[in-house]
Amino acid sequence: MDDLRVILLLTGAAFIAGVYLWTRLQQRPAKRKTRRTAPSMSGNVDTDLDVADELARMEQLVANPGGDPDWHDPLEAEAPQQTTRDFNNRVLVISVIAEDGDPFQGEKLLKAFANNDLVHGKKGIFERHVEQGGHDIAVFGIANLVKPGTFPRDMPAFTTPGVSLFLQLPCAIGALDAFDDFVNTAERLAVELAGELRDENHQLLTHQGLMLVREQLAEAQARSRVAAS
Repeated sequence: MDDLRVILLLTGAAFIAGVYLWTRLQQRPAKRKTRRTAPSMSGNVDTDLDVADELARMEQLVANPGGDPDWHDPLEAEAPQQTTRDFNNRVLVISVIAEDGDPFQGEKLLKAFANNDLVHGKKGIFERHVEQGGHDIAVFGIANLVKPGTFPRDMPAFTTPGVSLFLQLPCAIGALDAFDDFVNTAERLAVELAGELRDENHQLLTHQGLMLVREQLAEAQARSRVAAS
């Protein structure tokens, strides 16, 4: 994830700010910009010019989530269009939110992260690492929903209403392998923490909807292989 060039579409204004710092510290100088399409779990990455609008939108969602959300399959309304797009320079986001306003306890979080081989990274967030060429490379990250988006070293005294996992594509390993690990980790964390999986619109995610994204990712990879042959 060393070549991140654009900021991430993430849940919550404070979370966006925290992860923005993480990505900017890892990115290279390239300045190619990509406009964001309609928000979805696999939506395009925001550009710098979109930050203010996105922060305002997320602040409204955090301040007024609007009661009980409906079950939601990501990309449900956009499936025909999304199947024609690739997944380059995309960020996938899944949040694990505490139920009934009862925050996650730091000690329980730390245990869940350890059970899922997530390590506390240099930027203050937890990450999934793989080894390449003798170096640990981050595949995806997990950030705190509370400003500034980082986790303290003193986790037992820490609480948070939720965390968000984010995966930048392409990444250090194969896209499907990364996606499967990303989704499985989010689902295991939700079980261990008794939390709910939600998207950036505060809607509950279903396993069926996540598998739809996987199918689209597989189709995009197949198209890329055909185009390259």
